[in-house]
Amino acid sequence: METINLLDEVMTIFHRTKIVVAVASLVLLSAGCNRQPPSRRSISILIAPYQDLAMIENATPLGLPKKYDVQISIQTLAWENILPTIASAQVSTQIGFGSYAEYLTKEAQLNPPGSDPVVFIYPAYIYRGGAFVSFNAAVPILTPEALNNPVLVKRFLSYRIGVQKGSIYEMMIYSLAAKVGVDPKSLHLVDTPLNSALLAAEQGSLDIAEAGLTQNAETVKRGGKTVLSMDDMGFADITGFICKRSVLDQHPAEVQAAIHMWFDSVNYVMTDLDKNSAASLSYLNANAATKYTLDQYKQALSQEYFPRNTSEAASQILSPEGKFSYQRIGESMTSYLVATGKVRTAPILPSFISVP
Repeated sequence: METINLLDEVMTIFHRTKIVVAVASLVLLSAGCNRQPPSRRSISILIAPYQDLAMIENATPLGLPKKYDVQISIQTLAWENILPTIASAQVSTQIGFGSYAEYLTKEAQLNPPGSDPVVFIYPAYIYRGGAFVSFNAAVPILTPEALNNPVLVKRFLSYRIGVQKGSIYEMMIYSLAAKVGVDPKSLHLVDTPLNSALLAAEQGSLDIAEAGLTQNAETVKRGGKTVLSMDDMGFADITGFICKRSVLDQHPAEVQAAIHMWFDSVNYVMTDLDKNSAASLSYLNANAATKYTLDQYKQALSQEYFPRNTSEAASQILSPEGKFSYQRIGESMTSYLVATGKVRTAPILPSFISVP
């Protein structure tokens, strides 16, 4: 009897063990089914080693790929190589940055009939640091108020103006002339590289010269004056996102995630430049020709306007009433391109995507 009872106990324990193992297996299986697999969505972002584009380097440290469930890889190229790389890319998920002015100029060449076109899909930031300077006391200063005075504007346009042919600065002058009904062919424009214009103006061979932030500051140091700023005129070049139409159509979630990561990174950096510039500066020190101190980095960014989110971009760039309305700026640019013979027909302005 004792032998039989012992055997019964052993069998009972054995069956109970099987039940426990089975239950444990079911629990583990259930947990495995509920666990989210790693995201397979990814996108490659092409950037140039510039102070503005470096902000996207904050995306991974901030955990944004996890937040948006899209992995990113960042590839550094020379600025002039981004647009042709996007145009010729075989990569199915690739997005980059491009100049609005350059895109409008080259759109017909990039996108022949029947091609998978490159599309300019959303604005990222504005370059607004350009200006015109003068050492001639007679040249009027075109403040925002003076820009509404046709007499002063025409007087301004009557002087010898140094401006690089085909540049955003020449586009500004053409836009200004169109505003007051002056034929651009009547202007006294001298094709002058940006780095040479300041010296020519100081020596008197030019009355007005194009100037970037550095040249503008140097003019003031040397006793000259800023006579027109890009910001006051509401004129600018827009840097925005570009990709192939097929990428946008087949991978909208990845494209939208990349755009959100950009704005989140910008907001982080611009909220406190002193504390939040480390990742950008580290990237620039490793990849850029210019090695920035924090103060130099902050000064460089002061030339630009950075919307902090898509809502701000919509109100300031996408809206016809925005300070940097892409429609208004685009129409000025296309008018210039047609008038100068750089394009045969005016390019169609892009329709920016919705980024919820």
